[in-house]
Amino acid sequence: MKCWYQGVCNQECSESCIRYLEMTSMMEQSGLPQSRWFPDTLSPDECDYDAFCRLADIKDDVENYVENAKNLYLYSDRTGNGKTSWAIKLLLRYFDRVWAGNGFKCRGVFVHVPTFLSESKNFEAMKPEIVRLKEVLPNVDVVVWDDIASTHLSNYDHSQLITFIDQRTLNQKSNIYTGNLKQAGIEKALGARLASRVWNASERIELRGRDKR
Repeated sequence: MKCWYQGVCNQECSESCIRYLEMTSMMEQSGLPQSRWFPDTLSPDECDYDAFCRLADIKDDVENYVENAKNLYLYSDRTGNGKTSWAIKLLLRYFDRVWAGNGFKCRGVFVHVPTFLSESKNFEAMKPEIVRLKEVLPNVDVVVWDDIASTHLSNYDHSQLITFIDQRTLNQKSNIYTGNLKQAGIEKALGARLASRVWNASERIELRGRDKR
C-alpha cells in the first residue's frame, strides 16, 4: 500500500494503522481524486519566490489559519503555475495536523466549482456525492473552491455559490479560493456581493510564474 508517512513513521506499515485509517477517511471524504492525494513538488520562478514563501508560512501554521476562519484567494492569469497544487498542499497539511483522534469526521473538502455547479443542476438524478457535499459545505472546517469564476454564472449558479459561501462566513469557516481573475474581473464574473466575499474578505496571493505542466 502507498502511505503518506512511510518516510517518517517508525511503525510497521499496515492497513490497520490508525494514522493511515484516519487520514484515508479524511481523504475519501474530501472529494479529491486519488491522483491528487499526495502533494506535488513545486519550485518557484524568481518572480514567485515571495509568494511561495508566504504560502509556505501559511502551510506551516495552517491549523491556526483554519481555526481563525481565515480565507485565501490564490490567483494568476496564467495556467499551470501551481494555484491548485498549492491549495491541495494546504488542505493535505491541515489533514496531517488534525488526523490524531479525528475518527471519521469530515474536516475539509475540495470543490472544483465548474463541475460542482454543473452537477448541481441534475435535479432528477443528482449524484450521491453531490448531495453529501451540499450537506457538509456549510460547516466543514475548510473548503477549497477551485477555479471559481472560471465560467459564466447563471442566476442559479450564483445563488448556489452565494448561499454556501455566506453560510460559511456566518459560521466562521475557512475558505481557500483559486482563480484566474483580478479584482475588476472577479467583480464582473461573480457580481459585487460574491466578489467581495472572495476578494475583499481574503488574503490575496498572486502567482506570476510560467506554465510548468
